[in-house]
Amino acid sequence: MDTIVALSTPWGRSAIGVIRLSGPDSREIASRVCPEGPDWVPRRASLRTVVDSDGSALDDVIAVWMPGPRSYTGEDIVEVSGHGNPVILASIVDAFIAAGARPARHGEFTRRALENGQTSILKAESLQALIDARTIDGVRDARDGMGGSLDRETAALRESLLDIAAELEARLDHPDDDLSLQTDEGVVETLRGHADQSTQKADTWMQSQVKIQGASVALIGPVNAGKSSLFNHLVGSARALVSDRPGTTRDVVERSVVMGGMDITFLDTAGEGGSEDSLELAGVAMGQSVSAAAQLRLIVIPADRPVDSVSRRLMVRNQRVPHLVVGSFGDRQIHASGPATHLIVNNVTGDGVDAVVSAIREELTSTAVSPGGAVVISQRQHDLFRSIAQHCTDAAAALEGALGPAVAAAELVWAIERLGELEGIDAREAVLDRLFSRFCIGK
Repeated sequence: MDTIVALSTPWGRSAIGVIRLSGPDSREIASRVCPEGPDWVPRRASLRTVVDSDGSALDDVIAVWMPGPRSYTGEDIVEVSGHGNPVILASIVDAFIAAGARPARHGEFTRRALENGQTSILKAESLQALIDARTIDGVRDARDGMGGSLDRETAALRESLLDIAAELEARLDHPDDDLSLQTDEGVVETLRGHADQSTQKADTWMQSQVKIQGASVALIGPVNAGKSSLFNHLVGSARALVSDRPGTTRDVVERSVVMGGMDITFLDTAGEGGSEDSLELAGVAMGQSVSAAAQLRLIVIPADRPVDSVSRRLMVRNQRVPHLVVGSFGDRQIHASGPATHLIVNNVTGDGVDAVVSAIREELTSTAVSPGGAVVISQRQHDLFRSIAQHCTDAAAALEGALGPAVAAAELVWAIERLGELEGIDAREAVLDRLFSRFCIGK
């Protein structure tokens, strides 16, 4: 087994940078690069000097040796904390490579932890979610997954499916004996319950996306509706041009801000219903495309005049997706036939923006509430839970209908196989390669 090395902290200037070695020769390689200093004592930090190939000092570092299997990867690990100048850190990594280490690949430390039984594939995905989380709720969900919550739920599901599969196989092998521990009705009820639970678990993916990846909120509306003014108030700076001239916004303007621990990207799109100018039409099309992928849409409609056909069309188009209707130009006389909304903003003073922010957070938070228990934090987990639910449903239908226990047993085998993929028990190399390619080099 090679000894691998990589910088575990991001490249760039910082106070410190951490370099990690993992493998059977970690301490020996570290001793060559740091030839002087106290005896190596497990898990005790020591001050050492890193030298290059000609013996010149590179940096004074803090080194910690963690013998396996009580380490992150299950192998011998040495972690070196040096000054965060990228020139220094690159030179230290080069010194370790010259002394016998090999550069680590994406996610190779965590992959070794998986192969050495130090973690599970579900915990590894939770670790990646923890690194990527853009809200504090996403951090909590990821930490919950790293604690093994989803592993425990999938293990319980596996045991139940194995029990049912064993009973169906016993019926098929000994049709003349009454070996049933449950009635067909009881088995069907259990399978449908597992299908419902797996479907609910898969559905938490949409909720956890908002927590982990953050949310996008698109501002849409007719031309000269005051979208850019509202956008500037929401992001706290003048990022979009504001003018009485129609079609000021042609490209999509975006800005990310943190609101109450939630990372939100606001998208200011081109107003609809303006001229037939080809560039303006292209801007409208672009805005419709990006708003289609947003978690929430703000339909901004002037409150100082009757609702026109463009505004009505926008409200009808978006009535089945999460949206809020915001009346703009609250600094003017509110028209009796204005938009039916309780959210009114003053484009000049910003009055009403706080209410809009509260409504946005409430809407996004309501879509991010899980039904309880562990949540799904990857597309892979979502797809496999969906497949498990379908196989359980098909097994229940077979047992309840004319297909019988033979087909039901086959469906359960497929469900258990999908569960094995979920847990990483039957994970193929290609699956692991794709999973860990998303990790950073030093993780």
